[in-house]
Order: sequence, then C-alpha cells, then structure tokens
Amino acid sequence: MKKLPLYEPQHDRADTVEFFFGRDANTPPHFHRCIEILYISEGAVRCEVNGIPYFCKRDQIIFVRRCSVHSLVPAPHYGDYVLIIGQRYSDDFRRIFQSETLPVHLKDESFNRTLLPHFRALSELADAPELVKKGYIDIIVGNLLSHYRCEPAAPAPNIEPIVAALNYIDEHCREPISLDRLSSEFGYNKYYFSRLFNSYIGESLNAYINGVRVRNLVAEAKKTENLNLSSLVFSNGFDSMTTFYRTFSKYYDKPPKEVIRER
Repeated sequence: MKKLPLYEPQHDRADTVEFFFGRDANTPPHFHRCIEILYISEGAVRCEVNGIPYFCKRDQIIFVRRCSVHSLVPAPHYGDYVLIIGQRYSDDFRRIFQSETLPVHLKDESFNRTLLPHFRALSELADAPELVKKGYIDIIVGNLLSHYRCEPAAPAPNIEPIVAALNYIDEHCREPISLDRLSSEFGYNKYYFSRLFNSYIGESLNAYINGVRVRNLVAEAKKTENLNLSSLVFSNGFDSMTTFYRTFSKYYDKPPKEVIRER
C-alpha cells in the first residue's frame, strides 16, 4: 500500500499517557497532537518523520513533535518502549516546543541508557496515580532537553480546524462531503480552508476523503462474505466506480479483489 497519512484521533481524545512495549510494528504514516517518544531497546528500525528518513538502532531515541507525520518499518526486527504524552500532560513543555524542538534522532547511546530505567519504570506503573507518571515524564523530557540541543521548529499550520475536519470526515465519510459543506460547517472561507488543509495534509480535501473511503472499504470488505464490490463502493460514499478505481490505484498496486482476498 502506498502512503496515506492518517490522523489518529483516539490518542488526542484520550488525552492521557500511553506507554507500552512494541515489537516489529510496521506502522503506516500517521499523526496526532501528542508528543511521542520511542526508545529502541533492541534491533533497528527505519522511520520517517515529516518526509525525512532515519535509521535508528538499539539505545537510540526517536522524538516526534506534535502533529508530525511519522511511520516505522522493522530493519529487519526491533523492540521499543513507546511513550505517547497527551496534551494535558505536555502542558509543561508546550511553550518550549512551540518555537523549537528536540532533534528527531537522538543518537547518544550511552546517555540514552541512563534514561532506560525511567522508561522501564513507566511500564510497571499502568495503575499508578497520574502525578507519579507525570514525574517520570518530567524526568525523561527534562533530561533530554538538558543533554540535546534544541533546533528551530518549522511553524505548524493552525491544526485545530484541521483536526475538527478530520474527525468530521471520519464520522460522515459515507455521505457526500464537499469543500463548501465542510468550510461552512466550521465557519471558514472555503478558499482559506482549502489552502490550510492542503498545507497540512499535503493533498486536496477530496483526495483525502476518498483515501479514507478506500481504507474503510477494504477493512469492511475483508470481513464481508459474498462480497458485492459495487454495492460496497457506493455505500462507502463514492459517487462512481471510476472514482473508486482511480483512488484505489493511488494506494494499492494490486486489483481490489486481490487486495481484499489477503485477509
């Protein structure tokens, strides 16, 4: 499947700390408003953040600023501690990370190992009080800021209306959605909204909506017996089979029925 950056609303809606150990996750391009920190504990991984590739090895750290599009591919195997810091928890750092940011690839392995006990401690604190978790987060981020030199951060576009629009698209993608409808829904001039959407997502509103429809259709089709493809195409919001096939070919290199059979 070709790249289609997706918004992950579940992280933003939860607005808490998520911490888990991952292994060999092949993560497609996605983004959210949370800070994400990944400690590579074994193996190696290829990652891409905002279109820039990185190769990260054991005891190196990946720092993902809020709203950055990122993806991961095992190289060929890896394990990592994943820390996702919701907005409420990251208030202490918001002013710092507005104009500058930590580098994406934090490569001082000997220093990073001094932080590993704090990552491991978080993995044992799933039911701990929020204040305890926040203490470990402050230690990790504070030490990273004191050791690594921050760099200027490219100003992000106004993300709030974009996130609202993406949530709206997720909920209404089976219905006809036009630029006029969406900009009116959120009280923006349609030309301004279109430019804002393109500047963040990197493609037009219609292209993104149809990409979401393709993703949803494939997921639904894989669970459907006696598949009627044309019926599924129209029930997922496409106005024609031509539009569906054109969009599908942007993201897959195989015909729809062959992709769907790969359950």
